[in-house]
Amino acid sequence: MQISQDTHSAARQSDSNGYTKINTAMLLAFINRLLGATRGIDNELNIEVGKLKASLERSASDDELITQIKQVERQVMLQPNVLSDTLKIADSAVSQAATSLINLLQHDPKLTAELQLVLAEPKATAVTVLQTKIQSLFCIYHSAIKNLKETNNNNIAATVHKKICDDLQRLINELDFAGGFGSNLKKIRQRLLEGISSHELVNVCLQIINNIIEGAREERMASKTFLHSIVEELNSIAYKFDNSLIDSNNINKKQISLLANLKERIDSLELDISTSDNLAETKLYVQQGLEIISSSVQQQQQLLQEKLLLEQQIQAVQSQLEQLKKETLLHTQRLEAQQHKLYLDSLTQVYNRTALDERFKLEFKRWQRYKTNTTIAMVDIDHFKNINDSFGHIAGDKALKIVARALQKSIKSSDFIARFGGEEFVLLLTDIAPSEIQVTLDKLRNTIKSIPFRFKGKQISITISIGVTQFSLDDNEIVDPFERADKALYEAKSSGRDKVIIRI
Repeated sequence: MQISQDTHSAARQSDSNGYTKINTAMLLAFINRLLGATRGIDNELNIEVGKLKASLERSASDDELITQIKQVERQVMLQPNVLSDTLKIADSAVSQAATSLINLLQHDPKLTAELQLVLAEPKATAVTVLQTKIQSLFCIYHSAIKNLKETNNNNIAATVHKKICDDLQRLINELDFAGGFGSNLKKIRQRLLEGISSHELVNVCLQIINNIIEGAREERMASKTFLHSIVEELNSIAYKFDNSLIDSNNINKKQISLLANLKERIDSLELDISTSDNLAETKLYVQQGLEIISSSVQQQQQLLQEKLLLEQQIQAVQSQLEQLKKETLLHTQRLEAQQHKLYLDSLTQVYNRTALDERFKLEFKRWQRYKTNTTIAMVDIDHFKNINDSFGHIAGDKALKIVARALQKSIKSSDFIARFGGEEFVLLLTDIAPSEIQVTLDKLRNTIKSIPFRFKGKQISITISIGVTQFSLDDNEIVDPFERADKALYEAKSSGRDKVIIRI
């Protein structure tokens, strides 16, 4: 009962700023809980909440508290976008890690099925969902490592090892991180090009995953910092504009009041002069009128100075806006350039696997609607491994660039070329009748064959094998024509290479 009386007594006591002790105590307790709930999520929000707590503890003024509350509110309003971006980046990193990991599990159907389920899950929309996906991925990764240790030898089959290395190179090519993480990924790609042993592969995968996650986090923080600075600049500009409007209104009011007062005094003076019959008195009235006019002129000059100062302030704000516009434009152009790079293969400068997947879906939908002649050609450089082994990876890279450039020059602007991975390219050719495919692609094959390719004084012969198909009425899924072209390519290579095989 005593506790209840103390509480009521505290509720009746008020501080000098109008906050009751019980209300302040409850609010501080709530803020402490809020600090605990947001710890580790957003440092900037924690800082603003901490400032609000400090203001309450020292009984700050209402205006200061309202300002602090608005700062906290602004940070809270940013949370959905921050969380959404974080989830998107983390979910993408998980998906990329899972895609890379799946190549390690080709001989384990059970783990492969589990990993396929992880890949099939929808994008995470909550932290708990993302945590579940990451936990599942770690469990599969742990099982994969355990299986590798239990095998008689820890060597992965040469073909599987090569495919994983190629996929990792492709993954790195599709990324465009600036700074240290970008440099780290380029060094890892160079190691992959030079060749790594099977027991190094897992460590390289972990390095790639770590650099991707940290690089994405750094890019997100850079964008967040930029957007935060833009918001601050806009708030500052809005505040200055509000003050300028207030100053402008005050000046206008002063001018109107000054003119009204001057007119009233002149009218009064005119009446006094017209009714005066004494020269000395009239002279006095005229002198008073001159003083009134002189005072009015001085006030007008003062208002004019205030207007000039206001115009300078407005010009400064306009310059600030122009600078902000330029910075925003540069940031937008950089994002667009990054977006474009995401679809380009960094080595050959043709489109990459990601761009191919999107274009392939688009062409398939277009064919389903209009039934146009769309040809899919898979191109593979013959004996590419021999080029790398005999002349080194620099020669192999040069050969890839030459072939990519020749393919790009040989197709129409409406056609599409992408590097599928390793030494393979995919062409999507529009408006070619089935009867014209053989002649068209044989011409392309002979063009590549006739390229004079020399490296360090030695002549290197480059030939290609091509597997071809077109969309068919029997194709129910996008993968159907792709698999058909892949089988045709395998047939071209297994039957002697340097030829075109068509399967429609």
